[in-house]
Amino acid sequence: MATALLSAVFCIGFVCPLLAQDESGDVKEHKVKELFSSDQTLDITLRAPWDDIIDDKRNQNPYPATIEFTDAQGQMRSLPLTVERRGLTRQRVCEFPPIKLRFEKDTVKGTIFRGQKSLKMVTHCDKGSRWEQYYIKEMLAYQMYNLITDRSFRVRPLLVNYIDSKDNKSDDGHFAFVVEDDSDVAKRNGLKKVDIKKIWPDQMDSLEGSRLSLFQFMIANVDWSALKGPGGENCCHNAKVIGLDPESKLYVVPYDFDSSGLVDAHYAAPNAGLPLTKVTQRLYRGYCAHKPTLETARQEFLAKEPAIMGLVENESRLNRRNSKVAERYLDEFFDILRNDYKFDRYIIQKCRK
Repeated sequence: MATALLSAVFCIGFVCPLLAQDESGDVKEHKVKELFSSDQTLDITLRAPWDDIIDDKRNQNPYPATIEFTDAQGQMRSLPLTVERRGLTRQRVCEFPPIKLRFEKDTVKGTIFRGQKSLKMVTHCDKGSRWEQYYIKEMLAYQMYNLITDRSFRVRPLLVNYIDSKDNKSDDGHFAFVVEDDSDVAKRNGLKKVDIKKIWPDQMDSLEGSRLSLFQFMIANVDWSALKGPGGENCCHNAKVIGLDPESKLYVVPYDFDSSGLVDAHYAAPNAGLPLTKVTQRLYRGYCAHKPTLETARQEFLAKEPAIMGLVENESRLNRRNSKVAERYLDEFFDILRNDYKFDRYIIQKCRK
């Protein structure tokens, strides 16, 4: 017990391997891949036909590209890859679309991108600082959920120099971040990706379900579903399912938080099917089946309050106004958690049956 406690304290400030128990109770080590083992900003240069990618919105096919970065030994590295447009809403509203990076296995050996096949990259979207502020706050949402559970997507911040491969035109100094692949989230937790059309609340791990729902309430995000995917697609909407197999307890891992009240993007709109008039309104969307674990999750969030608030306070890329607004917004959430009456009114009584 003493060894475990000492390890936990040490790992607060340093990236450590994640530990998971198998069915026999034995502890197995699942390492975080190098790219996501740090939250230090990685400087990269991406060369691709950016003008073509931006202008031809209908072309979702991959374009040839190269990525350049300085490795741990101080050597400049250049790797081939492809880039392609991705996303739905952001493709409609962004001049510069979110993209996907795809690597060949042999080209990334011995580099920080080792083991990466494809990565979602959240970009600056459009010109102007307000766009960058949106996605800094979205990155923070991912990091907040990392503090609550290891069954969450890790992210890595980037500073990107975009160079058009046709005319060498440069557009540098843009914030972006990449998101861990869902198969890696599963593997480092000793689990697998689960492809399933629909699940029921009692199939979900109850405590993880309570964590998920409280987190979405904290950031005021209702653009998700933990039970089914859109239009008959695999579960879920803005979330992935991991577990040992479809018959075991399942864990729903959320992503895409740009429609949340924490981010408060000007293009986000409240869900017309819910009693909301603005995206910053909170509405608890958790399930009554998970009510027995809700108090445990509540105490976990309260214990992590200093760390969650610290993420905002210490994020130097946020301007003063956005930092203060985000801090007040999170304060309102923790005020609800600390108050038994408010917790009952705004959370327990709002659970979905």
